[in-house]
Amino acid sequence: RPAGAPAGARSYEPRSLATHTTQTNVQQLFNYFRLTGDRKYLARVPEALAWLATCRLTPQQIAENPLLNGRTHPTFIELSSNVGRFVHRYGSNIWNGAYYFNHDHRATPSHYSAGRNINIAGMQATYDQLNAMTDAQVAELVSRSPLNTTKPRALPKYFSIREVDFGDLYVGAVMTTPVITEAAAQAVITDLGDKNHWLTRLPLVTNPYAGNGPAAPWTGTEYMSKHVGDIYDTSPYDAVDPPRLPPYEVKEQPLGISTANWVTNMGRLISYVAPVSAT
Repeated sequence: RPAGAPAGARSYEPRSLATHTTQTNVQQLFNYFRLTGDRKYLARVPEALAWLATCRLTPQQIAENPLLNGRTHPTFIELSSNVGRFVHRYGSNIWNGAYYFNHDHRATPSHYSAGRNINIAGMQATYDQLNAMTDAQVAELVSRSPLNTTKPRALPKYFSIREVDFGDLYVGAVMTTPVITEAAAQAVITDLGDKNHWLTRLPLVTNPYAGNGPAAPWTGTEYMSKHVGDIYDTSPYDAVDPPRLPPYEVKEQPLGISTANWVTNMGRLISYVAPVSAT
């Protein structure tokens, strides 16, 4: 690979252009412009949006792969042809299986998104709004940028209720908490009951470790579009959507303690008893 040429971030990713990374980078360019006021960060955005418009998923591709529902673009675009490249997997475990990629949009892994939802219209609207700002408007925005602060300023009060964004760090910005009603707060307390923990349905389970799996070739397709392979595979998967092959059975998601659920519940209670408002 020539120095500086695209490369896969993971060993099973093809050398390609990534549509979702392009979208993320465009959004970051918007942030850099808001922070600095330097119009160079907007200069090549139209080129990126124009390219994204050339490599959409086709209606046929979406219809033939349920995992592409709600997606607009392939994840990976081949450098030479500007067509999508799709990751696949054969085998039943790491000892007899491997990843590969080609142009076939069907039978992609469920644990790795073969398609992405790219909001070209939204990015175009943001670009148009930022590009139309007058020099005076840009100067006013940049004057409140966290990069231009001249004295210490308090950070947002809470960080776990939602992700802190650039806009929360501008002078005069207030990172507010969501409005939680008394009924919603009481529902969290009621769910806790006499326990010292909250229980919730766990979206993922794993097979217990059973040693190395068989290296004998597996030519079936039962695992190709599932989160997990055979019983030797400890990859997490949804209990209600296992491979349709014994000994797997469709089961209800088990109850358990979830740190994500705990953070959500505590965030609701904090927002109720000690809210932060814009006024």
